[in-house]
Amino acid sequence: MHHVRQPNPTRCKAGVICWGSILNHPSPSPGRSHWGALGLLFVGTIFVSLITTFASLAYQGGATPMLLVWSRFTALMIVLGLILKAARVSFKLPKRNMRATLWIALCLMAMSVGYLSSVAYIKVSLAVILLYTYPLLVAVFAALSGRERISPLRALLLVTAFLGLVIALGQDIGLQLDLGGIAFDAGQMTLDWRGAAFALIASLGVAAFVTWGGAYLDDVDSRVVNFWAQLWMIGLATVYVTIVGGVFLPETGLGWLGYLGATGCYVTAMICWFGSMKTLSPTETAMTLNLEPAISLVAATLVLGEATSPQQWIGTLILLISIIFSSVTGRHKK
Repeated sequence: MHHVRQPNPTRCKAGVICWGSILNHPSPSPGRSHWGALGLLFVGTIFVSLITTFASLAYQGGATPMLLVWSRFTALMIVLGLILKAARVSFKLPKRNMRATLWIALCLMAMSVGYLSSVAYIKVSLAVILLYTYPLLVAVFAALSGRERISPLRALLLVTAFLGLVIALGQDIGLQLDLGGIAFDAGQMTLDWRGAAFALIASLGVAAFVTWGGAYLDDVDSRVVNFWAQLWMIGLATVYVTIVGGVFLPETGLGWLGYLGATGCYVTAMICWFGSMKTLSPTETAMTLNLEPAISLVAATLVLGEATSPQQWIGTLILLISIIFSSVTGRHKK
């Protein structure tokens, strides 16, 4: 039986639960804390949706993915360190939670490297659609681990979501859909397999984190868990850069705007995300993040001028509706 995690009263003391993890203000009521967590997760969703658009601008200005990866980890660790110092919070964690920061770091590393690298090879609109296979993986992981049960209806909805994914990617994988039927032409494939692989790696990282990460935030300060995870990721990124290289600063003003924007969005989104997960279940988290693809597609269209076809929007809509109904069905059956 899956139970929604409740906030620890000694750790989550804010009217808005996530900001309580950051500012330590008094909490008025559990109900308001729950809605506050959803609201803050929504804010985080907006910021995370803008990361790849800013990253694309940074790459156009000469920056490289590893620069953004290393910078985002370092920036968040510094911000969290200052917040923890100001709040006089101990950096110590129980052994169980400290060990968990290592695999949480691997999940977040996969998400960051995969997602940021993908838009160096494919359009932002395609990267976000591929990343958004993660709610499907969350459902599968939660079922396999015994956290949630997949009913026949949910299974059907997940299959429908996958079909929506195929429709959204259709023209880029050589699949053309119209009233006359379905046509496939391998010669029309434009999807770079490297970008697709990076985006799917990011999806796996997000799914694992959303499914199991919240369990290790119970009875501890989520900021401390986040701090140590960022520290481990800085170490991994530093080793990679030392051996392989590949860190180049932007050469244009627009590139610097993209670089700073992507880094700032990551810091804000992760603070919101970690705090809200203490209160929300995996399903609630995935449901709230359903808005990310739509926001990312709009941002890519307006800011980057990426062309999006009606087929892509229809496929994305099918994907989102299926996942939303799947999440709602799973929640009501618990």
